[in-house]
Amino acid sequence: MKEDKDINEQEELNEVRLEATEVPEEGDAKPKSAGGVLGHKTIEDVIQREAKEEQDTSSPFSISKTLGGVIIAKAVQRQMGLVLLISAFLIIYISNRYVCQKKMVEIDRLEKSLEAARYKATVCTSILTEKSRESNIMELLYNYGDSTLAIPQDPPYLIRIEE
Repeated sequence: MKEDKDINEQEELNEVRLEATEVPEEGDAKPKSAGGVLGHKTIEDVIQREAKEEQDTSSPFSISKTLGGVIIAKAVQRQMGLVLLISAFLIIYISNRYVCQKKMVEIDRLEKSLEAARYKATVCTSILTEKSRESNIMELLYNYGDSTLAIPQDPPYLIRIEE
């Protein structure tokens, strides 16, 4: 706060010096006005104006400044880079969470379809196992009247061929 006042004082003194060095052009009847006052500013004018400003701004945290947003606006202006960085991280965080939720929904859908496919495969396997049993095959052959096939009564034996 004090640094801001020092900078303002230096700027005003520079303005006074510039105005003192200005020379009126030949067609001008009056000297240039500064701040609505004719003539050149003096250091006394600058000091009086600063005294009035100090009286007006006795408390940096007044209710009107707080409600008007002056303090908050200054704080945001000073930290604009940080505010932008935080905003960028928030956007990335929200978008990342949205993408993650989309993938989780897709995973749940695929798991349900996988479970349904497993149930279907289990049912098909059990039906195939039931139909391929020897007793069921013989019953089907008997029902269709095919008498050429029968269950062998003798055990199988090996035929050995010598080389």
